[in-house]
Amino acid sequence: MAVTSKLELNRGEFSPWLFANESLTISLLSATSYRFARFLWDNINTTADEDRSGWTGGQWQHYLTDPRCEFFAVYCDDEPAGCCEIVRESNLIRATGKSARIKTFGLFSEFSGDGLEAALLTRMIEKSFSTGAERV
Repeated sequence: MAVTSKLELNRGEFSPWLFANESLTISLLSATSYRFARFLWDNINTTADEDRSGWTGGQWQHYLTDPRCEFFAVYCDDEPAGCCEIVRESNLIRATGKSARIKTFGLFSEFSGDGLEAALLTRMIEKSFSTGAERV
């Protein structure tokens, strides 16, 4: 079951916990990985506010090369476990005072629990702030 939540967080309000979960890794996908990105999107983001089910390979490739977007595969013990996506405002490239959005965020059901979601969310917030965002 997918749950959509909205929460706004300013940089000064972010106090991450330290997670010792070394089994969780993320990897930025490139345009050559568009089939894998489509698979992750189709199987994770079932309640998205955007329907990408009809996107062609070319549309996925174009999206994955957009400098405003970063689409990550999530792995647990080197197995694909889900995906997450950061979208920045069009003028946010190492700028300050701007926002980023964690648009896609999810794990396959067999990887849910055990605190993996919290660890992943923390990493994605950290990554969003590292791009120069002041608000996520």
